[in-house]
Order: sequence, then structure tokens, then C-alpha cells
Amino acid sequence: MSIYLDEKNPGKHKPFDDASQDIVEYVRYLEVIAGKSPNTAFNYYCDLRNFSRFMKRRRGLVPDDMEMKDIDPKGLDTAFWAGISKEDIYEYLYFLNRECGNKKSSTARRLASLHGFYDYLVNQVNRVEQNPTAAIRPPKQDKVLPKYLTAEQSKDLLESVQTQGDFPERDYCMVVLFLNCGMRLSELVGMDLGDIDLEQRQIRLFGKGHKERMVYLNDACVEALQLYLKKRNTMEGLNPREKAVFVTRRRKERISNRRVEQLVTGAMKAAGLKGFSTHKLRHTAATLMYQTGNVDILTLKQLLGHSSVGTTQIYTHLQEFQVRAAIEQNPLGAVSAKETRKQLDTTKQGTGESTGEEAPDAPSGPMEAFEGAANDGFRADISGLTDEEN
Repeated sequence: MSIYLDEKNPGKHKPFDDASQDIVEYVRYLEVIAGKSPNTAFNYYCDLRNFSRFMKRRRGLVPDDMEMKDIDPKGLDTAFWAGISKEDIYEYLYFLNRECGNKKSSTARRLASLHGFYDYLVNQVNRVEQNPTAAIRPPKQDKVLPKYLTAEQSKDLLESVQTQGDFPERDYCMVVLFLNCGMRLSELVGMDLGDIDLEQRQIRLFGKGHKERMVYLNDACVEALQLYLKKRNTMEGLNPREKAVFVTRRRKERISNRRVEQLVTGAMKAAGLKGFSTHKLRHTAATLMYQTGNVDILTLKQLLGHSSVGTTQIYTHLQEFQVRAAIEQNPLGAVSAKETRKQLDTTKQGTGESTGEEAPDAPSGPMEAFEGAANDGFRADISGLTDEEN
């Protein structure tokens, strides 16, 4: 994790003070005034410390051969930040891409950190007159479709997690909640007993920025929770005051993000599922609900706890399955062109007169390229989706 944040209690961290005073005050503003989560504030803090190191080297304040990690990010005053130019920002983005190998998404987030910092300096505390990041747009992002498990793969994982580890009731319950509720890892780990209402079949979750939302439980979730809580509440040595829902068997305390990831990864490996992370279970829940549950994008936004519908738009690619299915189900789609080809071919080659010869089966010229493009179109295997998943 980090030297600052305790993943079990991220709100109780040491002060973010290993940076220039303007950055320290900005991060405090993010947490206290803007209401950002400790994780978000910490990410911005790290980005700005990295930019401080880069600018110290760019301005010649440290030896050119000094490693970035060895450069002290402190000691830069407000006048220094006021002297940053648009060219400095562009050079930093180039550095992130060429020397650090940052992806476009990572570069965009670091630019967002600078946008926020200068908006604070210019508009919130009026320490700087110009914002050098104002006209700089983030790099255009690649459109990456969310990776997810099929329904059959999800069932394989549920079977696998029941045989892995020393607390299968807990591990099975966590995966069931991931796959059915689409909750984030931090939301699951942060759940307290008081957040669960089995009678009303709902859970209260606290998402990014401590935004509260209610998630409703289906039969599978209720059953898994009842099974697990029965075991949890009878654990020998568990402090009756422990409020965390998911606890470790050995230490009898709230389970950590890292431990959940280890357990899920182990179960995936045992099930023969490669290339999936714990976060992909959230994508799986959203995708399967969107494909088979007749869920509109606004409902999905609320369920996932997205602050903007733009974030949820990554799942709208699933409409292509519905469009493709509608076209393929058209009864005229089974009509063969051979049945009408004589009527279609009404001109003799080179004369414009009628001919009775059939055209060759294989298209040529522009049509050949068209047919090749059609064959190379987007396809996805949805054979794992059954009526049982609706």
C-alpha cells in the first residue's frame, strides 16, 4: 500500500507533509473541504510530489544524474508554482510517456492532479494568477471494453472458492457479493455489521468520497450471508465489539484488501481462469446484469455508484449484441441470393444486354473488400449466458 495509508483504516493516516507547503494545504483541502477520500487525496499527493521532483531537475536545482526517487520534493514556494509554464507541463507529460512508460489513462490522471492543484491556487486561495494547465487536454483515451467472466466462468469460480482456503464460507460469500452486487473491493472490505439489513434484503455501501448508496440483495446473496455470518458470529476468540463483516480467521480482525485479492486470485487460478483481477468481478456483475437483466444505463449507474453516467458508458457496447441478434433474427435473413441472382444479373458483359449467365459466387473488386470487413467485425461469445441467469 503506502507509508501513509492503512488500508483497513484509510481515514486515520499520518499527515501528508512530505511536500511543499502549497501541496500539503491543497491535499488537506481535498479531504476536508472537497470531501475526497483519503485514497484519492493520497493519489493526488503522490502525483504532485512526482511533478515537484521533475521540475526540480528541469530547473537545475538538483544534479542531472540524480535519480527521481532521491530528489526531495519539498522546498518549492508559491512563486515557483506561479512560474510554471504550459511548456513545462507538456515536457512533464512527455516525460511520463517516454521515460516512465505511463499509459494514457495514468498520464490523464496525473494531468488531472495538476488541473486540480492549479484550480485551487488560482480560484480557491488566489495565490497564483494564471493556470498553465487550463488549455491542456488529456491524451485521447483508447476505447477498451471491460473484461469480464461469462456466466459459466462465474459458476466455475463459485465452485472453486468453496474448496480454497481455510474459511470457505467467508470466501464464497465475498465472491457472491462481488458477482451479484458489483461492489468495489474497498466497499466490501469496509462493510460493517450495521450496514446489513437481511430483513429488508439490502446493504448500505460507502463508495468513493464516502458516498452512501443502498444495494439490494437477491436470494444468492442472502443465503451466502446467512451461512457466513452464522460461522463468523461463533468464531472462538472474536471480539464481540468487532464490527467488520469480513474478518480474518487468525487475527480476528477486519480483512485487508490485499488478502481478499489473494483469496480471489487463488480461486481463479484453481478454476483455470487467467487474466482476471478482483476488480473484473465488478465488471462481470455489471455486464451480466446489462446483458440478461434488461437493466438501463441509469439504473446501472446507480447500482455501481458511479458519479457520472459517462463512466457507466463503457457497458453500452453490450447493445451491439442486441442489435446483432435483432438483425440475425429477421426472417428475410435466411433468403439465399442465389434464388434471385438471375433476375438481378440483367446486363451482358460489355454490351448492357440481358444474359442468362450466373455471376460468380465470390465477390470481387470493392465488394470483396466489403465482405472481408464484415467477416472481421466485432464478435463475442455469449454462449455462457443462459435463462437461469436472468
